[in-house]
Formats: sequence, structure tokens, C-alpha cells
Amino acid sequence: MLFAVIPHLTHELLSDQVGIRLESVHLIGRLLVLSNLRFGQENQLIFMEFLKRLSDKSAEVRIAAIDAAKDCYMAVSFGNEAKAIITSLEGRLLDFDDKVRIRAVYAVCDLAKSNLSSFPSEMILQAAERLRDKKVSVRKNVMLKLLDLYRDYCKKCSKGIATVNTHYEQIPAKVLILCFDKDSETFRPQNMEIILAEELFPSSLSPKERASHWVEFFSYFKSQHIKALHNIFSQKRRLQLEMQAYLSLRTKKEDPSDEIHKKICGLFRKMSAAFPDTSNVEECFKNLHQLKDNNIFKDLTELSNEGNNSATVRSIRDLFLKRIGNKHPIYNFCKILSIKCSHSIFNSEMICAILEALFSCRNELNNYVEAACDLLLLVSKVFPSLFQGSEERLLKLFSKESFLINEKTLQMLAHLAKSGFHLSIDFSGDVYPLLEQKCMEGTRIESKYAVTAIAALIQSPNDEKFPRLCEKVIAALDDNHNVPTLLQSLGLILEHSPSMYKLYDKQIINFVQDILCSTEFISAPGQLSPDDNSACSFSCKLKIYCLKALVKSCLPRSTVRDRIEHFLKMLLDIILEEFKPIALCENDRPYLKLAAGKSVLRLAAIWDSHISPKLFRNAVLMARDSSYTVRKSFICKLHGLLRKRGIPVKYACAFALASTDCSGDIRTESTRYLTEVLKEQRRFFVHQNRTSDESIVDHPAYAVVFLIHTLAYDKEFPTEFCEEKISAEFWSPLVVMLRALVEIDDLNRSEHGHHTRSVPILLGIFRAIQKAEDLAECGITHKLHILSRTGLLIVKELDKLCKMSDSPRHILLPSSYFRVSGSARKTDECCQGDFISDSFVKRILGAHGPCIHLDDTKCSVIAERVSTEIAPDREACSSLRNIIRHNVSGYDKGKNKRSVSGEAHARKQDQTTDHSLEKEKVSSCGSAGTKLSSPASLDLAKEADSRDCISLVENQNRPESRSSTGETRVSETDHNYSYCKETVMKDTGKVLIGCRIRLWSARDKRYICGTVETYDQSNGFHKIIYENGDKELVRLECQKWELINDTISKDIPNCHPRCCSSFKKDHEKGLSDSQNQNQDMIIPVSSIVCDPDEDVCDIDDNFGKRPFSNNVTAVTSLKKRSKRVLDLRNAQSSSGLTASNPADNVRRTRSRKAHL
Repeated sequence: MLFAVIPHLTHELLSDQVGIRLESVHLIGRLLVLSNLRFGQENQLIFMEFLKRLSDKSAEVRIAAIDAAKDCYMAVSFGNEAKAIITSLEGRLLDFDDKVRIRAVYAVCDLAKSNLSSFPSEMILQAAERLRDKKVSVRKNVMLKLLDLYRDYCKKCSKGIATVNTHYEQIPAKVLILCFDKDSETFRPQNMEIILAEELFPSSLSPKERASHWVEFFSYFKSQHIKALHNIFSQKRRLQLEMQAYLSLRTKKEDPSDEIHKKICGLFRKMSAAFPDTSNVEECFKNLHQLKDNNIFKDLTELSNEGNNSATVRSIRDLFLKRIGNKHPIYNFCKILSIKCSHSIFNSEMICAILEALFSCRNELNNYVEAACDLLLLVSKVFPSLFQGSEERLLKLFSKESFLINEKTLQMLAHLAKSGFHLSIDFSGDVYPLLEQKCMEGTRIESKYAVTAIAALIQSPNDEKFPRLCEKVIAALDDNHNVPTLLQSLGLILEHSPSMYKLYDKQIINFVQDILCSTEFISAPGQLSPDDNSACSFSCKLKIYCLKALVKSCLPRSTVRDRIEHFLKMLLDIILEEFKPIALCENDRPYLKLAAGKSVLRLAAIWDSHISPKLFRNAVLMARDSSYTVRKSFICKLHGLLRKRGIPVKYACAFALASTDCSGDIRTESTRYLTEVLKEQRRFFVHQNRTSDESIVDHPAYAVVFLIHTLAYDKEFPTEFCEEKISAEFWSPLVVMLRALVEIDDLNRSEHGHHTRSVPILLGIFRAIQKAEDLAECGITHKLHILSRTGLLIVKELDKLCKMSDSPRHILLPSSYFRVSGSARKTDECCQGDFISDSFVKRILGAHGPCIHLDDTKCSVIAERVSTEIAPDREACSSLRNIIRHNVSGYDKGKNKRSVSGEAHARKQDQTTDHSLEKEKVSSCGSAGTKLSSPASLDLAKEADSRDCISLVENQNRPESRSSTGETRVSETDHNYSYCKETVMKDTGKVLIGCRIRLWSARDKRYICGTVETYDQSNGFHKIIYENGDKELVRLECQKWELINDTISKDIPNCHPRCCSSFKKDHEKGLSDSQNQNQDMIIPVSSIVCDPDEDVCDIDDNFGKRPFSNNVTAVTSLKKRSKRVLDLRNAQSSSGLTASNPADNVRRTRSRKAHL
């Protein structure tokens, strides 16, 4: 009977009816399982058609085929048929139906569990990629299934059935990265802590085995994984400390008071933040507080005890939950609370196990040892108390015979020493000799942490260890042996013990002078550092190390003021290259100059009030230095300090200055850094709830004061304001800064009060500057007034709702920069001029291009790197002036050939296929799994569904700025640019074949160039070949991309690049010595009082000084239709305002990221 049916099975598999195909798949699957795949070997045509049902057009059939294929592989896991099944199953991991993708992942995990040894483990990593799926439901199910697989893997490793597998050990890293997914509460750090504590390992796994697996999968952690884990640890530690504070307050319940009640309620609010659902958690805490059984709270105290082992913690938890009762309304809450209060992720037993494993490595520095040291270092930063009880192992770790003494273990010891937890270690007898040896003979990093550990472990202020160590270091400097390390140790000793400088000031000064000035330390230009690949010579490095040591010695607040001022003056001379005593070859000068600029930034954290305006200007202007290395390294260092709020936000104006850089990566990073810093500073300002006039100096908008002052001293300040010859790049820093501030206001307009907005403060600042004069040089005053008037008009153009009456009446300007103007008439003369008009400002904004992107991109944190590549002199970029002026002057010849509608372009409908998916090798699910090899792949959580993708023309080519009324403002320039792109994408994607494009990479934060090779019309995918040889399938409608015009340099930025010959070293006109002596404080004390009813220079609240069109009807229609639309055709006849040619300025008019 079966032989009679077999010839018809192929026909049944190809039937048009889904039910028939479904029954056929079930039947053939059972035949294959019962015959151990022999049926497939004997009937190849049927078997091949059966595998094609894995790509059937019906999702139900595909799911049935997946289940049947899983059963077949479990029956026989070897042979050609088994390989064919696995290959077909692998393709369904990228199916466009989310249910099919989930079932494929389930099948892969079940097959892996059935036979860990024979199943191809690399398929686990492909299944784990579905953790980045666009669908939240897929990510949830895949996470749970992978965790189940990992628990089974750990259990089999414990029993000896399986060995350590690199692919399986990468599962925790894949799961942990979900912490950055904000689409679902399931993946938040609050829930991820529960997953790491309860669902990662089987409950039967011993602490030693858990520690072994932790080290194994920690070796695959990258910076973003470590950041996520640190956040989870920190959150757990905060809750434990707050719980201890609550339990301490609860003991005072017998003496209740309103103050204690408020403190307890405040702790409940703080602890609620550690739970996923904060709405009900605070109420649960209150219910817990009302319980009468004191044993419950004793159990909570015991749970947080670091000395308890795993078995003890488990028994305390069970007893605690038993006291609560499983029928109590807060039982589930208490279950989670007990996990969070206990050391459920890491405990002291695991610390001991890791240390023991390190000792058993037998002097082999492999990946396991490195990962173990990194893990211990991370734990020591957050849970130093867990090292109590491991003192003997720590002594063994830092013994003379140990091979594990390196910068990471020394850093761990420094953290343990600073934590305040008592470690029963004989410091003088056991550890100190080793630390002293590292200070003298180790590397610079080792000496850094060695000195920090010594400073933390010193108990008595009368301890003589630092004086003896300082004496040894200074004596060793005379021998010129290991000088870099000795200078590092000396600087840190002076930082921790400032009194040492008074004892050895003469020796220190003499040695520094010898290095900086003596010709003995000059090396040939080609001589490099023996331990570094940098282009800087070794003699230059010694000079840099001297500067760093001096900076550290000046960081204590007890430093003598005269020494600070003398050192700052020396740094200024080095930056200006006027410090003649320094003997240095020409190739090393940029590096020493960079070190001086970074030294200014470090000192600004403590001594910003002593930094003169001239030094500040020259320091921030290093963002425009002629050396690429100097510019790149300087803005990276500046970003790190501003991100930690280590220095005043006024230094952020350096990012605005660098936003017009000739180099594309510096341009992109500077703009991104500026936006990040302004956002964070505004968030911090709002959090402080500051409303007074004096607090304005802490607002991010106050940085504009210093940017204007810096631009006023620019040697290339425009002397003629004829509209045909404006220098657009000069105004770009001001436009970049103001536009960023205004757009941040637009994004947060409804979230906070009026006093936190930037626009009113900016208006007040500009009015105040017009009533002030430059303190150092009267000739700069009129430039300040021109800049402030222009800034005022720019803000009014960017935010049409702003009113001068909203600006603060009192504005404090820094007394070291400004003084109150003595003549009102002179001020009026400076700002009354027809050349600063609405048309002038609109031309500046039009030349600069669209708005800055303020999207919060989910991406990995990439370590900052400084290129040692020697960039061409910035003078070569002066040719960009002609391009900029061409963009400003307009495109009169081409703009009348077509008109662009102000209405939204019609959305391009995606084509959906009804045919079989048998030819589909790449999923249409819009996931990163479609990537062949791409440096520009986006996070799946940010990608849109390929079937519901919004048109590129409508969403990406229109920079939007939201007003309080929700209107969308679109510039005419952007309409023209949208039209340009629409002509490419309107009918077919085949037009792009062979074209070179730039595709935005959210991961790398930059554009990546490539060539369009092919286009698949059935699913809308373009195949891109990048310059490095990588390939990627991309739906360009869902990406941010731009055509590359071969006539324009690849390095032309979106906003015009600064002419690189600007800001020469001789552009400054310095302060006199007498003025410098009287201006050592930059605290804003010069108050400018502005009448709220007065508008400086007759500037109207709604627009500019005069309308830019004589056509009243057109102007009225313009105001009604949009706040930023410019009717260029009407304006051209009246004001000469022209737009930029989009064909010549494709890079400048970059599209905003589509919001899906």
C-alpha cells in the first residue's frame, strides 16, 4: 500500500491547499523518523520537496516542517540527510514570520540539548542572534529558551558529560546585552538581576562551578557587557545599603517622629527603583513595614551578611518566605526582595574559588587568568566586602613569588584599600615592600595603583612611609633609571601628600628644569619611545611626564596660589609655542602642546577661577590645531572630563569649534559630544531644581558666553558683511551651539518648567553682552556686539515662539571677561547696522544646513582611540571656502526648473510576495541576521518591520523641529533635497546600481562608503559592497544614506568645514600684566540688568528687524503655514536670499533619522 502511495506524495506536497500540504509534511516526517532517514535516501525527490516545505508560503506548514525536521534529526544526527535538515532549519531562523522564528530557535535548542557533543554548536550563536530580533515577543522567548539550554549545559558539565564549549559560554553575554533594550520591562537591569541570580545556573550547581563558568563567559565580555553588569551590581549594592539604613531606622520605631517617618518613606522610594514595576512596590514596602514579626526583619538583616555561604542564605530565604506565608498579598514581592537583598549573584565563596583557580594556573598568563582578574576587579569596585575572609589568598596573590602581580590586581588592591572594609593584612610586613618596588621599578600604570594603595592603607597621619618613599624616588631620579615610572610615582605622592613638595621643592624644580631645558634630553626626530609605537620621541615623552607630575602636584587645594599661577603661565607659553627654554625638535612640538592643553583641562577641575581668558581661549582652540592628532586627542579627553562633570560646561564650546573640522570623524564626534554634554548638563541642572539668577552660570546655555568671547578674538572675524561674501564657516560654531540648545528645548518643552529652558537664558545673555564691553581690549567690544546681535536673531529664527519678555532681568557675566559698558551711545552704534538683518541670518542658517541629529542611539560604547596618523596640513582645506560660498550664493539657474510641493511625499509601498520562499536565503524579517558582513548594522530594536517601513523620502529627508503646538517645520532647502532623492527611489531601486553611497552606521557613529552592486525588486533589498570588502543586504528606505557626488570631496561635512588656516598661533592679543594680576577670578559678578520691556536694537519678538519679503500676502501665508518654511521664490526678488543647490551639497543636507 505504501509503495502505491509514494508516487503521489510529491504531488501532495505541491498542492494548492494548505491542509493537504500540512498532512503530507506530517506523514513524510513520520516515515523519515520510523525509517531512520532511509526513506529519504531511497526517495530523494520526495525528501528534497519535503525540505522545501521549510520555506513554504504558509507559516503553518513551515512550523510543521520545522517540528518534523527536528524529530528526524533526533532520530539520526549524521549523514548527508541530517546535514541537509540542519541547513534548511538554519534558514528558518531568519523567517519573516515571528512565530516561525521562535519555533526554529526552539528546535535548535532542543536538538542541542539532546546531544551536546554532536550537534554543531555554532548554530547556537546563530539562534542567539534572535535576541536582537525586532519583535519583543521573539526576544523574550529566545532568551528563556537559551537560558534553559545554558542551565542544561552547566548541569552536564557538572556531571562530566560535557566539557567547556566556547559557543555555549557566549550565551550569557548575548543575554546580558538586552539590558540596553528599552522596548520591554523584561530586559531592564532590575529584571536581569533576577535572571542572573535565579535562572542562569541550576540551583544544584556549587559555588566553585558557578565561579568557573563566570570566568569562562566573562572572557567574552566587551565594554558594553561590563557596563551592563556594573549597572546591575551597582543597583543591587544601592538597595542593600538602603535596606540596611531602613532596618537601622526601624529599630527607632519605639521613638517615632515625623523626621524618621519621612526618612523611611524616602528610602522606600529609593528602593522601589530597583524593581521593574515601581508603582506598587512602594505600597508593598509600607505593608512590609506594618508587619509585627521582628524575626522577619532579622532575616532581612542576615540575608545581606557577606559572611554567609550559599546554603545558609538559601535556608534564611526559605525561613523568611515561610514567615510571610505564600497566601500573603506581598509574598511575591518579598520573594524578589529576598533575592535582591542577598548576595545571590556573587558571594565570598565564589571569590575564594576564583583566587584558588588563579593559583592553579602555574604561571601561565592565558585568557582565563586575564578574565579572572578583570572579574575580580569589577567585583572589588562594587562589593569589596565580599573579599573579607580571603586575606590569606590575597597575601599569596601579592607575594614575591606570584606571577599575577599586574596593573589589574594592583588596581583591585587599591579599591579594596579605599573601600574602608577592614582587611586583616599585615601592611608593613607583607604588602608594602611589594608596592614600594612597583613604585620604583614597575610600569607607570602599576606605580599609579601602587601609590593609591599605599595612600589608602596608611592608617596614621604620622606614618613615615610617604616621606621615605618620596626620598627614595627623588634619589632614584638622579640616576636616570626608569624615569617615566619615577615621575608618575612622584606626581601621585605629591597629590596624596602635598607637604612633600615643601620638603623637596628645590630638587623637584631642578630635575624638571633639567628635563625641559637641557639639551641632554633632546633626541633625533626619528627616535621613538622604546615602549610605545607613538610618533612622539622618548625625550618628548619625558617632558610630557614632567608636566603630568606637576599637574598632579597642583591638584590639592592646599597648593600655594603663586605656584599655580606660575604653572598656568608656563602652560600658556607652551600652547603658544613661546616657551623658549624648552629644547625640542620640531616633530615633537604638537605632542607637548597637546599635553599642555590637557593639563589645563585637568587643572580646570580645581583651579578654573585662576585660568585667564587668554589661556582659556588658547586651550579650547586646540580643537582647531593644525595637527590631526592634537585635535582628535584633545576632544576625546575633553569629552571624558565633561561627561563626568569634572570641569565647567563652558569648555564644551570647543566641540562647537571642532564641529567644522576638515576631518569627517572629528566633525561627527564633536557634534555628537556637544549634544551629549548639553543634554546631560541640562538634566543635571533640572535635577538640582535651581531657579535663582546666580544659577544661570551652571546652565548649559551659559557656555555661549565663552564661545562668543572666543569668536570675537578670531583673527578671521569678518570685516565686511556684504551678503554675497559672507564667511559661513565663521558662524558655524555659533549656529551649531545655538541649534543644539534650541532643539534640546524643543524635545523637553513640556517636561520641565520655564526656568530650565535655554532660549530665555540665551536671549538674556545676548542682551547683556550688548550692554557690556570687553575687559582686556576695547577694540573687541564691537565684535562682541555683532556676535550677540547675530546670535539673538538666530535664536529668534530657530524658535519663533520666543519672547524677549521671558528672558531673565539679571544676567551675570564673568568679571574676567566683561565689564559694564560706560557709554550707552557707543553700544547702540555697535549694534545698529543694516548688515545684521533677517536675510543675513537666514543665509547663515541656510548655508549651515539642517538641524543636528538628537536621536538617542542604542549602541555599544566604543573606547576612545587616538590616531597617530599624520594628517595633511589644515591649510590644504582652504579650497573649501569656494564650495561654501557657492552654496551660500545659491543656485538660481536650476531652482526655477522645478517646484517642490510643501506637502508630504506619498509613501512608497513595499511589495509583498505570495510565492514560495524556497529561493529565500535571507530573511525579510528586517533583522540583523540578514547581515552578511557589515560594519554598519543597526540594533534590531531600532529597525522597522520591512512590511510597514515608512518612506525614506518622507521620514529621513525632513529635519523636524517640534513646537509647542506640534507643528512640523520644514525648510525649502530640505524639500529640494527630498525631491532629489525621490527621483532616485520613486520608481525603482535599480537606478542606484553602480552608484556610490554613504550609509550611516549607528554602531560606529559615522558614515561608511560603499557601492550598490545589485537590487532585489521582490523584497526591496540592495546589496552594498563597502570599501573594506564587506557586503550587506540593506533596505535603503529604512536607513540613513546619501549619494556621493564625485565632484565634491568626500570629507566635506554636513555643516561647512572650518577653513583650516584659521586661528593661527599669532591671532591672540594678550592681556597686559597688570590686567592679568587683577583678573584671577572668573566668578561671574558683573551683573547686567535688562529691562524686560526693552528689546535690544529694536528687534521684534516675532521676527527680525524687517520682513524679508515685500509681498504681504506671501509673508502672512508663510507665518500661517510653518515656522521655518522659507518662500525662497518671493524672497529672492526682495531680499536677494537664495538657497543652496542640493546637487552640490548632498552631504550638507543630511537627513534626519526616521522615527518609526
